[in-house]
Amino acid sequence: MNFCLRLVCLLIAFLMATNALSQDLSGWSDKTVCRLVKSDVGTAYVEEATSRGLGCKAPIKTSKAKPTKSKPNEITIFGSPGDTEIPDKIKWQPNDVTISYYYKQNDTIRLHADRGYKVDPSNNPVEFIKKIEQHKVIDREMATKTAFSYLYYEDGLVIYDAMPPDGRFSMVLDNSSYFSSHSMGKSITSYIIGHAICEGYIASIDAPIADWPLMENTLYYGQPLIKLLNMTAGDTNVIKRNEGNFIKTGRNIHGGAAAGGLSAFAKNPLELANTKPISAPKFSYSNLTADVLFNYMMHRVGLDFDSFITNFYQNKVRIKHPIYLDMNPLEDRQRFPSTEDRIKQGVGRYGVSATRYDYLRIAKAMLDDWQNNTCEGVYLKSIYDRRVSANRRVDTWNKKDRRWGEASFGRVSTKYGGQFWTDAAGLSGRNVLMMNGANGQTIAIDMDKSRIVVISAGKSNHVNEKKLAYEPLKYGRIR
Repeated sequence: MNFCLRLVCLLIAFLMATNALSQDLSGWSDKTVCRLVKSDVGTAYVEEATSRGLGCKAPIKTSKAKPTKSKPNEITIFGSPGDTEIPDKIKWQPNDVTISYYYKQNDTIRLHADRGYKVDPSNNPVEFIKKIEQHKVIDREMATKTAFSYLYYEDGLVIYDAMPPDGRFSMVLDNSSYFSSHSMGKSITSYIIGHAICEGYIASIDAPIADWPLMENTLYYGQPLIKLLNMTAGDTNVIKRNEGNFIKTGRNIHGGAAAGGLSAFAKNPLELANTKPISAPKFSYSNLTADVLFNYMMHRVGLDFDSFITNFYQNKVRIKHPIYLDMNPLEDRQRFPSTEDRIKQGVGRYGVSATRYDYLRIAKAMLDDWQNNTCEGVYLKSIYDRRVSANRRVDTWNKKDRRWGEASFGRVSTKYGGQFWTDAAGLSGRNVLMMNGANGQTIAIDMDKSRIVVISAGKSNHVNEKKLAYEPLKYGRIR
């Protein structure tokens, strides 16, 4: 009897969930959605929670097993089912179905109007001449490691162009696939700020942030732009180093929990309200600083932002596919927010989603500006000349201790300038700017040799950057 009663209750709960999912959930509060996610039928509401960027945890067991102990076709869930990234701190390489799952989770975010800003492609995109060469190292990496895309460009030619073999992952990967920049977007933000300076919206890299009411009574107000660009703004008393969480509240600066963006943070006395920078600050890598930079650019450009950012990507970079800028939702979670409201609340973010060749187009635009000494090129050289010590232990390419995986440009660079890593081991004396992002994203540009490497990946620490990136930059080819 008790069994039958429980069965009836379960069927009723299932039918209620099915009926609810057939309805428009947009009017439901975040609290209600989270409560349902945590219920016995919670998995039915995970998609809605994910679309809002909520950190609700459904009753799904998290797998802690190493790949060698798990079934080859079993998805390993890290943290909450709504999470969209494999944590970089995981030492081992997840299996292909897990990597596929997280790629697809992450790829949906850009399509939500309240979380993304779309820039249409150019009518005259940059095209590349290809002279493709093969290498067994590339074939092995693409067949067994975590890279989704690999491009190597040298002096006007694409030399290496590779993606995983067909069928390896459950999604189709091609030239129209999108990859998240993660922290590579910090460098792209810096480049856009350079463009804003050249267009007259910002005076210089030494201009103080003193005309922005949104940031009054915060530690960033009054500081020269270069301090934020070099990550020396002294915000280690409010934001965790190398992370995106406030120290006192634990709130993440991105996603559903960050609705209202900087305006919400600036009102909270446990986050940014009435804060002061620490004394004698040194370099400290900060996701919050990069968001402040992007929103300051939006503030200075103002209602010209739509035309400004469109002109930048269509006429300067000349992208071939749409590009999506990451945004936090507005405080009232409007589904289709206006640019004006986004600027007022400071919900811009440094990240973008772009296709593999559009990342190459961005890098080539930087290379061309540097070599042609354009206004943006002068900007890139000025932030490079004012780079600072990264203030940390640095790995080497040949280090035998690889407990944390393969060496990467982010770990072998000794200096940081204007949101770019610089001075990588083995490349001393060369003007090389490097962008590095979570889950193994890498762009490295040798301004002297006209060489560019672009790597998009699903998991960090399992891409051989020494062979795929360092050697082509150093020698011109993989050795």
